[in-house]
Amino acid sequence: MKYFLKITVVTFLVSLIWSCEDSKTKVGELKDYIPENTSVVLKISDFETLKADIKNNDLISEFSDTPAFSFISENNILHYLQPEGLSIFCISEHPSNYTFITRQTKNVFVTDSLNNITSEKILINDHPIYKVLIDSVLHFTTLKDSVFIASSSQTILQNIIEGNTESDPVFQKINSINNEKNFKAIIKTNNLFINDSLRINFASLASLNTQILPDAISATGVVLDRDSVPQLLSVFKGLVPQKNDIAKITPVDSKSVISVTFNDFETFQNNCEIYKGTNDSSIELITLLDAVSEASFIEHELGNSIVLSSLDPSTTKDAFLRYSTQKEVFKEVMIHDLNRPNLLSSAFYPFFKNSAMKYLFQIDQFFIVSENEAISQHIISSYLNNNCLINTTYYKESVSKLSSASSLLIMKLNGNISSSIASLFNSNNTSEINTIDFKKYPLAVLQLSYDRDFAHLNFLCKEVSSQKRTTGIVSQLASIKFENTLLKDPQFFSNHRTKGKDIIVQDVTNTLHFVSSKGKTLWTKKLDSPILGKVQEVDILKNGKKQLAFTTEKNFYILDRNGNTVAPFPMKFKDRVTQPLSVFDYDNKRNYRFIVTQGKEVLMYDSKGKIVKGFTFKKATSTIVLAPQHFRMARKDYILIAEENGTLNILSRVGKSRVSVKKSFNFSTMSIAKEGDNFVVITKENTKESISQTGKITTKKLAVSSNYWFSIKGKTKATLDDYLLRINGKLIELPFGIYTKPEIFTINRTTYITITETQEHKVYVYLKNGDLLAGLPIFGTSKAVIGDANNNGKLNLLVATDASTVVLYEN
Repeated sequence: MKYFLKITVVTFLVSLIWSCEDSKTKVGELKDYIPENTSVVLKISDFETLKADIKNNDLISEFSDTPAFSFISENNILHYLQPEGLSIFCISEHPSNYTFITRQTKNVFVTDSLNNITSEKILINDHPIYKVLIDSVLHFTTLKDSVFIASSSQTILQNIIEGNTESDPVFQKINSINNEKNFKAIIKTNNLFINDSLRINFASLASLNTQILPDAISATGVVLDRDSVPQLLSVFKGLVPQKNDIAKITPVDSKSVISVTFNDFETFQNNCEIYKGTNDSSIELITLLDAVSEASFIEHELGNSIVLSSLDPSTTKDAFLRYSTQKEVFKEVMIHDLNRPNLLSSAFYPFFKNSAMKYLFQIDQFFIVSENEAISQHIISSYLNNNCLINTTYYKESVSKLSSASSLLIMKLNGNISSSIASLFNSNNTSEINTIDFKKYPLAVLQLSYDRDFAHLNFLCKEVSSQKRTTGIVSQLASIKFENTLLKDPQFFSNHRTKGKDIIVQDVTNTLHFVSSKGKTLWTKKLDSPILGKVQEVDILKNGKKQLAFTTEKNFYILDRNGNTVAPFPMKFKDRVTQPLSVFDYDNKRNYRFIVTQGKEVLMYDSKGKIVKGFTFKKATSTIVLAPQHFRMARKDYILIAEENGTLNILSRVGKSRVSVKKSFNFSTMSIAKEGDNFVVITKENTKESISQTGKITTKKLAVSSNYWFSIKGKTKATLDDYLLRINGKLIELPFGIYTKPEIFTINRTTYITITETQEHKVYVYLKNGDLLAGLPIFGTSKAVIGDANNNGKLNLLVATDASTVVLYEN
């Protein structure tokens, strides 16, 4: 292809020479001068428009320094050509040569400077050919029947003069198809990569009406096969293209997907045998795949897998029973050992690579066989977390331009398109192409739909911004498997060094685990009993380094972030602690007050572990049923203590009654809330009791179900009534299910509401305007907590995914 850089001068000289000769009146058709054995034919309607499109296309510009694309750089033939009307550019192989064909006109070429040029006229069968030497590179030109032809090969020109041009009937047939675009490409497809490692005789020729945009290349057209020669496209004869569902289960970080569909596997198998010239069709496979309509091969850095989409999952499940045994459950999906690893290896050859598939699992309509546990678990997690290709913005935009059904679908993902591009140029040398970064092109799609003796073709490769590539994607940062069952939902804990978050969780052995956001266990500590409520963050040394504060049934602990106790803690109690630790910081000066509740009694301690003598409220009249709470309204502090007998004590800082509440309440498990200037109690009878700062009570009977929750934080209020979620009054109708209490978080000045469905184990996160966060719901079995774990401005979700596993996600 290095010849192309100097063809400009050749064409200029020829235009000068031929303008002085007496041309014949006969006018030839450009298509009649296409050389034999041409592998690529480019038919160009508007050459100036094409040059501009090529110059402005980011993908093509990536190839500007490769020899295969030297003809589109600034200093080659395309820079000087000014043909009028149709022109044809041909690339031949063995050896590689070019031929350019266009109508001879006065101004077909424009020249700026011509140096180091020599020219010589020779006669071939009395027909003049001009040899032009430019910077030691030789070119040949001629004029025949008012058609100007330039080539890097004298032999090619000689054959054209003698009438030895492309006469293949399949080529003539596909060349006759009208061009609906400015740019049409005819490409030989008898030596292409089908799976990046195997070249096959796929078909004869493809005709592509091609559109080149600044951020995309797209093509539509047809592909023809040849009846006399076995070609892979023929395996789809007699079959109807089926719907492609593979994007529903393809992880977004996969490398590639190859998908074939069929309405009758037996016919597909017989066609494959004819193509391969074998006779080893399998009744066993026909039975196994009878209900399957799509088979796909997913390539991923963790391992490869084959995905079967079944129209009748129960039938396919029964058929697989004899080949598998149960191994383990991962996120409620049973993974089986496959006792025939090569069961499907020959069924889809050569479309799929031969791989030993050791595991089998089912998700909805899909049956997946995989090479290892890692890719099995990754596919399951991606599917449950909506982290599959179908959920990405760029796939949704691309699929709108494609057919919903196809015979063959090839998708190159996340820039893994170098070998495929190399195969289009029939080149085994991909070294230069492999140096190009294709990450801006996360999806390149080639789709073929068989129809009688040809196939319809669609191709699309579009540039996507980094923001669009990540929008709507929830990725798993860490999966932490603990030896024992978890006792508590996981929590975040602030890391003063990284400004991010670490993870704390307690298991059933009462061991407290402190884990980094990378999933590394930093320390563990065995406690006497379960932690009551949540671990609180405090800074009793007032140096910015946070400590963990909490109570168990017998102890009040304060630990530093290294797991060491902070003196004089822990404090041990003879009597049982009955409520979670309450922490008050009245003026936000870190002069903490800690309240330990023991039945009817309350003990208030300072940061030094000493009883606060000025707090006069020592004992309630009945058992305290909620952890004491602190609110600040109109520069006044209020401490609320709820009793079993229905008494609500509203106290001042020193423990004296600040508001007299004359009504008794049947307290539910919901904490007392602050709404505006009122205190709100939700009773077991689902009445909403609003108490003013003067003690006035307003009662409202709520027409709600027994599964009602009320949460409020600042100006954001969330309520849940069965599956009806309201955020600041906006109604969101959730899928039927049983949900946890809505939790409200404010991260980086944005408010989020989390809720978990406990049967299907789905975690939802909403913004305060009621919009569901992109990429949600995800899989989770516990309440989710939210934070910026890595201090990078990105949202992280922490949730349990089974009895002993915690997962950290990033959105």
